Amino acid sequence: MIWLVAALALIAVAALGLFLAGRRTRSTGAPLIPPELAARLAAATRAFVDAPPWQPAAAPDAPAAAAAIEAALIAREPRRALETAETALAASPDPDASSRVWLAWALCASAQPRAALDQLAKAGEPAGALAAYVAARAAHLHFEHGHGAAGAIPPLVTTGDLAVVTLGRGGGGPAWLTGATDVQLSAAQVTAALAEHREVTARCLAGALGALELAPGFADAAYLAARLAVKAGLVAEARALFDAIAPRMLGRPDADAFDRDRSDLADPTRAVAAARQKPLDKGQRSRHLRVLP
Repeated sequence: MIWLVAALALIAVAALGLFLAGRRTRSTGAPLIPPELAARLAAATRAFVDAPPWQPAAAPDAPAAAAAIEAALIAREPRRALETAETALAASPDPDASSRVWLAWALCASAQPRAALDQLAKAGEPAGALAAYVAARAAHLHFEHGHGAAGAIPPLVTTGDLAVVTLGRGGGGPAWLTGATDVQLSAAQVTAALAEHREVTARCLAGALGALELAPGFADAAYLAARLAVKAGLVAEARALFDAIAPRMLGRPDADAFDRDRSDLADPTRAVAAARQKPLDKGQRSRHLRVLP
């Protein structure tokens, strides 16, 4: 991807603008995300504070294996969760959409977003808070994996995020970056890279907020929305949601990742330095932007 390569050439301090005082990252012309998402994010934060915790396994449409899958995820055993979900799906002669959504959730927890998206596609267009959350998480995780990130919950600051900040500061003009690799980007390539990041971030943030609007106490969806808000440049709103989530994170399987992200949000220096060290060979070529050999 253009901005994966570009990130290897940028100077780390240039990326700190992503975190400064809640300012939105500048792009070429239009805001990074639709303005109404900021209002939805603030409303979702207020609703989350007042709502009781919501457990997907307690939903009326949850499959029989839901409690066992959720228990494995809570125990930080994603492999067991995945095996349970796969076994349940294989045992059904006609798997319903809900079973596929739960399998997709287990696949996301196992850092397999492409397989999760495949299960969601086979499920059709499933409704409900869990389906909305899993769809948003799988789509964004797949996007990040395609640009050098790894794991079920990649760092809050990725190599691609750094590149977007740096390219966005150029005002849409051509870019020449020198560092670990030399990269020359045309104005059209810069615009396309920024537009892709903007579209994916906005779409996935809207999906996470949709899940929260259906289940205001859904901590997983709130955490995803908070992470995506940072990447969208809604830093002040993201901080408020991170603060609202914090009291409910004790004992959760993603508590360590949450603490890491909150620390990086407070001081991104370490995260920026780590993101700059991502190896080039983890990148993938874009379908429409020809930069990598």
